[in-house]
Formats: sequence, structure tokens, C-alpha cells
Amino acid sequence: MLDQCANPECAIPFDYRQGLFYRFRRTCAVNWAPANTHNVQHFWLCGRCAETYTLQFQKEHGVVISLRLTVRHENFPPRVIVFA
Repeated sequence: MLDQCANPECAIPFDYRQGLFYRFRRTCAVNWAPANTHNVQHFWLCGRCAETYTLQFQKEHGVVISLRLTVRHENFPPRVIVFA
């Protein structure tokens, strides 16, 4: 259960009405998956932290918090690079 922001330096209580919600698949050892388990982890960044940080999964470290790209150029709007 989520109870606060995923940023270890922030203690804002979880509020589904603001911020960003993340889901990451847990990885299990090959041929090992505990019975009746949910292999998804949920994380939440509060609105203030979500402006500065993002969460990413890195194979060697797991879920990490990192700085969000903050430089935007008016002549370069966001573009779709892969259509899901």
C-alpha cells in the first residue's frame, strides 16, 4: 500500500488526486515465482517532486529516482517517437 511520496527526502502522504503514479514489474529469478503473488510494484511521486524527478527501472539497481529533463525549447514541441 502506498502511504507517502517515493522520494526518500519527502514525507508527503499519498494523495491520488495529484502527482504521478508509477508501476514497475518485479523480476523474479528464472523458474522461480512464488505462488499467488502480484509481480507489480507501485510508486507515487507527489506533485512537487514529480515536477523535478522521475522514477526509472534500471536492471542493475531496480527502481531509481532521477532528475527530470527540465530544459524545454519553444520551437521543439514534444513528439511521438513510438506509437504504443
